Amino acid sequence: MFRARILVAGVLAAGVLAGCSQGQQIAATDGPSGDPQKGGTVVYSDVMFVTDALSGFYSTGNLLLQVVDRLVYVDPSNGAITPWLAEEFSRNDNATQYTFKIRDGVTFSDGTPLTAEVVKANLDQVGKGDQEKKIPAFTDFVGYDRSEVAGNTVTVFLSKPNANFYRALAGHRAGIRGLSTLALNYENQAKIENVVGSGAFVYESQVPDQKIVLKRRDGYAWPPAVSPNKGAAYLDKLEIRAIGEPGLRAGAVQSKQVDVARGIQPTDEAGLTAAGKQVVPVTAPLLTSNIAAVRIGNEEVSDVRVRKALQLGIDRQALVDTVLSDNYQAADSVLNHDDPAFTDLSKEIAYDPDEARRLLDEAGWKVGSDGIREKDGKKLALSLSASVQSVVMRPAVEFLESQWRELGISLVNLAGDTTAYNIAISDPTKPLLGTRTGYNNGLSLLFGRDKNTMTFVPDNDLIALSTDELSSTDAAKQKEVLGQVQEQIVDKHLALVLWDEVQVHAASQDLHIDFDTLTEPLFQSAWKASQVSG
Repeated sequence: MFRARILVAGVLAAGVLAGCSQGQQIAATDGPSGDPQKGGTVVYSDVMFVTDALSGFYSTGNLLLQVVDRLVYVDPSNGAITPWLAEEFSRNDNATQYTFKIRDGVTFSDGTPLTAEVVKANLDQVGKGDQEKKIPAFTDFVGYDRSEVAGNTVTVFLSKPNANFYRALAGHRAGIRGLSTLALNYENQAKIENVVGSGAFVYESQVPDQKIVLKRRDGYAWPPAVSPNKGAAYLDKLEIRAIGEPGLRAGAVQSKQVDVARGIQPTDEAGLTAAGKQVVPVTAPLLTSNIAAVRIGNEEVSDVRVRKALQLGIDRQALVDTVLSDNYQAADSVLNHDDPAFTDLSKEIAYDPDEARRLLDEAGWKVGSDGIREKDGKKLALSLSASVQSVVMRPAVEFLESQWRELGISLVNLAGDTTAYNIAISDPTKPLLGTRTGYNNGLSLLFGRDKNTMTFVPDNDLIALSTDELSSTDAAKQKEVLGQVQEQIVDKHLALVLWDEVQVHAASQDLHIDFDTLTEPLFQSAWKASQVSG
């Protein structure tokens, strides 16, 4: 079953970066239609308060998109790379040189102009980092060497091919900031009140750990070329509230305290729909599916037979049917079904508990008196950490606990424990990490490079494939190479695939809002219909 990426008020399902839309569907919700209405405040609830404007969290992107513009934009209707702050752009045949003509007339919120020199300063700081300011180089800028300016044109030179560079530029970490922000160290750039951008909204105030208030920037006139709103935001203000408990987020939409909320749990979907609210699942074709990355250096999972047993011991459709909802789809690969490079590996990962038990026996893990397998006096006991950004990961891991217990495997559920997750990201002794992430630096490098955070063990086969992956400017060739990468990852069971990534939102009936291909809400074109109740 194919599930469309649904946008409020009938925006097309997200496409692919090569510009083709394979098997996509048009889907619409029951939001308002007609001419946009101006004015008012929208209250948006996210799952966490943004304390680091340079972090890679969903919540950070959701906030930064409103304040900081980007060079290029991924058209949600077909996935094509389209103009934004760069009105024209091109690259050479081997993806080592990118050229951008910078749009005239753009200014930052402090009144300073956007120039090619300012863009160069941004790219250099993001691509190279700044040791003195404690700003690390952005890993998605693979091969970044330098930028050169000629008039209003910036040319980027890469030391190696990177066919994904446009994708990296379309993400929030590559947003263009004013020089006054770039002059600050990491600690101060991380504060949203210090971020000077050219976006449709401007920072106004905040209550720490609770909410951030943005106001419309009058005179804004440089949205993405494909934006339905060519000028300033329709809304007067945007209030972003942090509500950590998913049930409370749903309740806030029900009670009209919040206009739209991200991270709605499946158990709240039916009640919201019955109350006349919009339930909006937004997929992320530019990210991996939800996976449990396996840190293969650990004794318990170093044997590929054990990893395969874990993979075959997951009934993904039962997980969706039991824990999730119809807005979710069981994963059949490391990439989501709506990624153009998706390769169907469902046969290789099909639920087979009997084969899983046989593999565990063969690997020497025998069932002990308490039902948990043992080997050389050690229990087959694992833990799984995951970010609070996914509201369904914890109940999903509870489901895995039950399934793997039947195989004789103990699983400790640490999903949603922020402290445990922050430790697990950089600790290779933690066996399983629940995640979904962008792969702009290359899917092969994500799992194959030395000290990668997925497995922490380099993989020469994947490293070899990375050259072909990042040098493939032809969509068909890149799809072929990425198919091989997916097969390698699954064949070695470096990732246990779970379900396709989707961010479920709830919204009042009077709100029109679209989302981009990273599930970020587009408040510049959002509006409220005063005549609609709900």
